[in-house]
Parts: sequence; structure tokens; C-alpha cells
Amino acid sequence: MVDAERWAWIPLGQPLTGHTITVVSLAWAVIDGRPVLATSGDRGDTTVRLWDVRAHAAPTPLGQPLTGHVDAVFSLAWTVLDGRPVLATSGLDRVVRLWNVRDPAAPTPLGQLTAHIGGVVALAWTVIDGRPVLATSGLDEVVRLWDMRDPAAPTPLGQLTGHIGGVVALAWTVIDSRPVLATSGGLADVVRLWDVRDPAAPTPLGLPLTGHGGVASLAWAVIDGRPVLATGGGRGDATVRLWDMRDPAAPIPLGQPLTSHIGGVASLAWAVIDGRPVLATSGGRGDATVRFWEVVEDRPVGRLPPYRSDATSRGDDLSRVEEARALAELVTARSATPPLAVGLFGDWGEGKSHFLELMQQQVDATAQPGNPLAHHAVRQVRFNAWHYAETGLWASLVAELFTQLSSAPDQDSGTTQRQLSRLSADLVAQREFPRRLRAARQRRDQLQAALTTRGSRWSQLSEEQRRDWAAVAGDSGEPGALYERMRGGGQLLRGTVRAGWRLVRSNPRSVVGGFLLSVLVLAVMSVGVIWGPPLWARLVAGLPALASVGFLLHKVRQVHVKSKSARERLQAVMDGWRDRLRTAANVAEGEVAALEREVQDLTAAGQLAGLVSERAAGGDYRTHLGLMTQIREDFQRMAALLADPGNMVDETVRDAAGDRLPAIDRIVVYIDDLDRCPPSRVVEMLEAVHLLLAVDLFVVVVAIDPRWLLRAIAAHYRDILHTPAPDTPGPLEGLVDPDDEELWHSTPAQYLEKIFQVVLTLPALDTTGYQTMLRSLVGTRIDQSTPPPSAPTIPGPAPSAPAATTVPPTSAAADPQGEGVLLPAPRVIERVDPLTLDPDEITLMDLLGPPLLVSTPRAVKRLANSYGLLTALRRTQRAHDLTEQPPATATSAPHYPYRAGLVLLAALVAYPQLGPALCLHLHRTSRIDPQQTWAQFRTDLQPQRDPAGGPWSNPADPKMTPVQAQQWTSLLTALHQVTGQAAGVGLPLPELLGPWGDWVVPVARLSFPAGRIVSLLDR
Repeated sequence: MVDAERWAWIPLGQPLTGHTITVVSLAWAVIDGRPVLATSGDRGDTTVRLWDVRAHAAPTPLGQPLTGHVDAVFSLAWTVLDGRPVLATSGLDRVVRLWNVRDPAAPTPLGQLTAHIGGVVALAWTVIDGRPVLATSGLDEVVRLWDMRDPAAPTPLGQLTGHIGGVVALAWTVIDSRPVLATSGGLADVVRLWDVRDPAAPTPLGLPLTGHGGVASLAWAVIDGRPVLATGGGRGDATVRLWDMRDPAAPIPLGQPLTSHIGGVASLAWAVIDGRPVLATSGGRGDATVRFWEVVEDRPVGRLPPYRSDATSRGDDLSRVEEARALAELVTARSATPPLAVGLFGDWGEGKSHFLELMQQQVDATAQPGNPLAHHAVRQVRFNAWHYAETGLWASLVAELFTQLSSAPDQDSGTTQRQLSRLSADLVAQREFPRRLRAARQRRDQLQAALTTRGSRWSQLSEEQRRDWAAVAGDSGEPGALYERMRGGGQLLRGTVRAGWRLVRSNPRSVVGGFLLSVLVLAVMSVGVIWGPPLWARLVAGLPALASVGFLLHKVRQVHVKSKSARERLQAVMDGWRDRLRTAANVAEGEVAALEREVQDLTAAGQLAGLVSERAAGGDYRTHLGLMTQIREDFQRMAALLADPGNMVDETVRDAAGDRLPAIDRIVVYIDDLDRCPPSRVVEMLEAVHLLLAVDLFVVVVAIDPRWLLRAIAAHYRDILHTPAPDTPGPLEGLVDPDDEELWHSTPAQYLEKIFQVVLTLPALDTTGYQTMLRSLVGTRIDQSTPPPSAPTIPGPAPSAPAATTVPPTSAAADPQGEGVLLPAPRVIERVDPLTLDPDEITLMDLLGPPLLVSTPRAVKRLANSYGLLTALRRTQRAHDLTEQPPATATSAPHYPYRAGLVLLAALVAYPQLGPALCLHLHRTSRIDPQQTWAQFRTDLQPQRDPAGGPWSNPADPKMTPVQAQQWTSLLTALHQVTGQAAGVGLPLPELLGPWGDWVVPVARLSFPAGRIVSLLDR
């Protein structure tokens, strides 16, 4: 049984063009042994065109377009009547026309049908009880059945109703010996199936078929004996779907919807081309193209072993679990007293991250109840330094540490979360946050109350405020008395003004005028009250002289000028007081908010993370030594709180809520990817390890490349630490001066001895580990005995050259029985996983590991993944690569091309820095002299030292350092041994240089250093 999910589509050739507007209908026929396609256009192009499609990449028109319709031709349908091919056409002009197409270059009309009251948009032929039957449908919501034994005088047989709206598509088939008609359209946009054994009374089959947003076209076929219905979506759903219709009541979707057209799929038609099932599709409005699709079956090829994800949590491919267990036993041992820092050293790609994962697993396994030698309550924290290389590293480390500690273990998350909350509360109490927070809130409230009070009494003013007031009062009398009179007078005046404003708004002008005069007098009196008896006495003494209104106004003007000046001075003093008060209130509010955030960070998040991140974000951590001290004190407090309370009474262990502190005996912190950070960050993390985590609770494991670590320390402390030059000669034997300056220098290694108490260097990758890891990344086909395919596994578009087509008589025009076009089984396309390789490929890969070429776990992954990508990129050449090629000369031997590509790829993975020079020289030499042998090429590349004392050189690199010369020697030695070992296992490498040169561009593209020179090669 073919898996429905494996069906797929492959485009054939270029879109067919010729119509001047949208192609709305298609229909296939076979006339005189050649496939013929009929196409029709929308409004503006009311023609029908016939095409010879023997060369599907370049169809040719047959004769002149058929004319006669006066509106869009929406449907085409072929049949055979009395041995002659007949084409029925219909459109929006409500007419069905019949054409004799015995000569496709000159079709002749046979007759017409005119019964529908709306446009006829769908036609379909079949044979029922030996008589040809034509189904027609249109915009009048009716499907009509016609007996077409006499095309000149068709006889009505019956009608189908049920759709609401126009019926836009029809298609016949035969299922279980019964004629079945599929109809589509109406407002419901569904496909209905009808049993038409009795044309006078058709009956529905099953429920309407749904899936599209609307169905505009239908086409039946019988593929490998199975009825298949193709449905094309209308506007808004321009997809094509296939359905297995062996059970019309329960259709099964085949494959994924085809999405290529725009504006809907106007028509569908099946055919056999070159023995393959082909579906022609035409686009809706705005898409005047016809596309050809081959239906194929995707068949995935299984692999042994099954695919496994390349994640650090996979199995122990490198046999390092015993070492991880030993280290886990050390860091969890009761006899090992923290603080303890472990340095896990290994080169880049050596598997340090994977080892940390193994160690975490082993710590979990070791710290289990029942092990008397180990602590049980061990928490583990993983920190990736590279993720925080651009942030405050100390702050990020502390934040990440507390964040991971806050997550409760799975076994009892509720109880543990309560215990963590208890720990946070105790830390809050030890920092005296409650007392500090109460004091800050009290001060804030007092300042805010003072800010809203209109005026305090003289006795409540500060000494500074009294001095300010005395300066304003001048010689006007006692400052205190003046202040109190000002308070009273000001309040009286404010009240009078408010009352006056209400009076002004509600009384006539005469009343308002009298009131304003009263206010004027009151203002004068208020000034007198404020400025004391001297001014008031002078004003009263002058009353007898007020003989006229002019004199009164003059005096009032004088009082106004003086009062205005005093008011301005007073306002300046009061503004200063209020500004200082407002500033103090804002500062107090900020202090309260900061303390509340700290408490929230400790109690809600439980992690100090907010506090640390906020304070450290203000600048470099070196400006926050007080913060670092506080963090360390918090760690020490936490360690003290979490100390074994076994010697304490129960009342002191539990708090008021009945919660104990969490059981945390030890915290193991893993720091990874530090060798991806700049030197300053490396040293910063080492300082954090030493200063922050040197507490009797922590064990720190730092995984890093020792070369990176030593160079980072030397670069950071270049003025302090001494790194001896490698070429510096040592002292004479037996004559070491104890005062020699060399003996007094501090070195990076001595610096590290203070940081790490335990050091473990990962072992180098061996052959067994390499092959085990390789087997976990690549696999072989389940059907290993199957020879390599002789054709591409995934065909591309059909060739442009015309190809002869032979169509069997069984697929002749019109499908006389109405079953749908009889099609062969779909071609099987094997989809092979890129990492599923031939057994010989894996055998050759086994020879490329340590100690020759690929020597680190990361390099193993790169080799496997890169070769998998290479095979996928060359899928159309895959058969050629795996097939023995004839010798290029009479003296050379046959060869397998893939072997040169695989070995060259391994060389670039192992020695990427030599890749550009190697690829350039190999490409150039293979083009100049393809008959040169592979052995001679390797010999010529041996580095040679200039006799005059100049640099090392070879034809690929005329000027190299001694280190580069050593790398070239190592590479060439490895290639020599691989060549010999491959021949020893029956996989000889190509002898001549030509096949090697063919792989330079494909392989160089997979290497960063070598990839940049690909554009320089003359391809």
C-alpha cells in the first residue's frame, strides 16, 4: 500500500502561453497516438486552442483556434462517438457546442445544446449501459444529463439538484461498477458525489467533501487501479489536492496540497506522458498559465542505526563516563570540604561541554539517599559565560545562580519552594531590611505632609528658615511677630478674595463696584497689619488729610508698590523652602522604592538578582567593590543559614509558619564557554570564582581551553606576570644562581594555582571513540545490499529537448467508460537522509580519524555534517560519485569519485588554515596537468628550507613559518598513510589528479578559510 503522505509533485517544462487572458479550462485527449491538450480562454479571448504535447517542454499549436462562442469558454470535454474524437465546449453564452476533431488541424461542428437558462460552465462525458452520456451544469443550479447517441438531437435523461448556486465543476468515474458523478459549486463551496446508476434518479454518496475554501475544478483518474480525484481551489484557495476515493464515503487526502497558481485553479486534466501520470493545471483570474505536474511517491529510506540528535545529552560515545563519575564522587564527598574549584581543561572541540553534561548526570546519580560517602542535598547550576560576555559578568553570574537555585526539584516542588522562601526571609532579616524600610517610609511620609501644609508656625520653623525670614523682614520689626501676622493676614486676604470672586460672578455691576472698593481698603489694612505699627500709625495719622479721593488713591498706590516688593521677596523665600522640601521628599521616595525592590528581589524572586543587576549596570564592576563585598557576605550568610542544623532544637529550626530552611548541602556551579570570551572577561570570571564563590558551600567547575586561559591571563597581567620566550636558552647545567631574576618572576601558571585546587585535562580522542561517535552521527541504508541507483534520486525539471512519446491505446481519448484517465503507478522517488551513507563511505571515513586527520569530537561532527551536506548538494551526481568510473589512461586504474571528495574534505576539517593554499594549488595543477599522479602531487608539496637561511616554502605556499612547515608535513604524512590504508581495505583512492581537482570547488565551499577563495578559481 502506498503511503498517502508520500505523494509529491514535480514540475515538467515551462508554463504554456498563447492565450491573451486567463486560461479557464483544459482537457486531454490522445489522437492518432499523440497527446493533445485543449485549452480555452476567459472573456476577451473566447477561443479554444489545441496543442500537441508530445514534447511537454515545448508544446506546439495544432491548426487555428476554434471560434463560435461569443463569451468566455468555461468548459471542455472529450469523448469518442462512432470512432471519432468529439470535443464538447460550453461557456457563458449558454450554448454547448460539439466538434468533430478527427483532424485536429481542421475541426468541424457537430451540433449544439441550448437548454440551460444561465451560462454553462461544466461538462463531463461517461458511458452508462452502453450509451454515451453528457452531464452539463451552469449558473442555474441544475445538473442535466443527456443521451448523446445522436449528437444532432440529444435526449434529456434527468437532473441533479441540491447545490445552492451555480455548479462550476463536474467529473465522472466508476467505483465498484457504479457510475459516480462529482459535482462542485454552490454557495456552500463543497464537492458532492452521486450514484448515477439510474440517471433519472441519482442518489448522493456520503457527506460533501470539504477541505478547500472553495472548489472550482475537478478531475478523475485511476492511478494503479485506485480511483483518485483531483480538486482545484477557487478564489482565495489556489491549491490542488488529491483524494483516494476507493471509499467515496471516507475520502483520504494524498500528499500535501500543491500551491503554485494565483487567483484560483480554473481547470484540471490528467494524462500519461512518457509512462508517467501527469496533471495539467491552469490558473484563475490574473494567472494565464498552464502548468504540468508529475505525481510521484516519496519513499524515505531507513537508516541503521536510527538517527540521533547531536545534542550534549546523548550517550557517552567517547567512554568518558568513568572519569565524570570519579569527579562527581569528589565534589559530592562528605570528606571534601569546600570551597573547591576544579579546572576542566581541553582544547577547543575536545568535548568539554559534553563532559560537563556527563558530570551533572553523575552528580545526580552519586548524591542519592543511601550513599554514606556523599552529600545528598546537592544543587547544580550551569552558567555559560559566552552568553553574558557583553554584560556585567559578576552580576549575571549571581543572577543566574540564584535564578536556577530558585527552581524547586521536581520531586517535591511545593515544600522546597516554601523552604526557599524561608531562606530568602532569613536573608532579608539579616540585612535589617524591615527596620531600614520602616524608617525610610516614616521620613517620606513626614516630608510629603510638610509639602502639602500651607504654613507652619514660627516655633516649627528650622533655624535656617528663621534666618531667611529675618533677612526679608529687615527693619520692619520682630521677625517672628511679622511672620505670624503675615500668616494671619495672608489667610484673611485669601478668604476675602475667594468670597469676592464668587460675588463678582453672581451680582450686578453696582454691587461689584462697592465690593472692589472694600477690597481695596482691606488690602491697605492687611498691609498695615503685616508690616506692623510703624506703617499703620503713619497711615492713620494721615487720615484727616484725606480730603479728596485723589489723595486716597495716591496713598493706596504707595502702599501697593511697597507691598508688591515685599511679596516678591517673601515669594522667593517660600519658593526656596518648597524646592528644598520637594527635593528631600523625592529622595526619600527613591530610598523607599529601592529598599522595596531589594526586599521584593529577595522574597518574591528570592534571588538578589535584581539588586546585583541594578547596581552593577551603572559601570565597571571595579567601581562597585562595596557591592561585591555585600554579595560575598550574602553568600556567607546563606552558607551559615544552610549549615547542618542537627545540633539545634526544633523551635529554632522552624519559623512561625512551621517551615524549615531548605536542605542544601552543596552547590556545584559549572562555568562553560569561558574560552570564547575576551581576556578581560576571563580574568573577571576567575576573580568571581575566587572572591564570590570562595564560601563553604560552593564547588566550581570551570571548563576552558588551557591555551586560551594562559594567554588571557598573560595579556591581562602583561606588566606583572612573566611568560618566558620559547627560544630563551636555559641556564648552564649545575650553575643556577638562586638570585637569578628568572626565578623570581610570577607566571600565569602560579596565578592559576591560587584559583584551582583540582585540575583535570580531558584525554585526546582515540580511534575507538572516533568510530563510536561517527556511528552515532551517520548510518547506512537498511537495504545495504542494494546497489547505488543508476539515476538521480530526485529528478529536476524535464529536459528542454523534445522527447518522443508513445501512448498506449488504453489511454485513448475521452475515456469511453467514464472511469477517468487510466494512469500507471506513480514513480517512486527515494528520499535518503543526507547522513545515510554507503557502507564503503563509512569504511573510508573510519580511516580519517585520529591520529591522522580528524582528532577532536567537534571535528568529527563537522566532518559528518559537512559530508552529509555535500551529498545532498550533489544529489543529482550522487549515482556518478558512487559508481566506478573507467580509467582515464591505459595505465591508470578505475576509480570512485566520492573517495577523493571525502579525503579532501577531511583534510580541510583537520587543517583549515592550510585549506586556501591547498585548494588553489590543487585546482591549478589539476587543470594544467590532469594526468599527474596523486602521489607525485603530495611529494611536490613537501616543505623545503631555503639553503641560504630563508623561509620554508612549497609550490602552494612560497613563504611559510616553521610552524606552517610543520603543519604541511603533518598533513602530507597523514594523506600518505590514508592513501595506503585505503588501498589496504580495498578502497583505493584515485591515482590521477583530475578527479581530485573536480572536488575543489564543492568541498572548499564547506570550509570557512577555503571558501573565500572559491571565487578566485577559473571554473
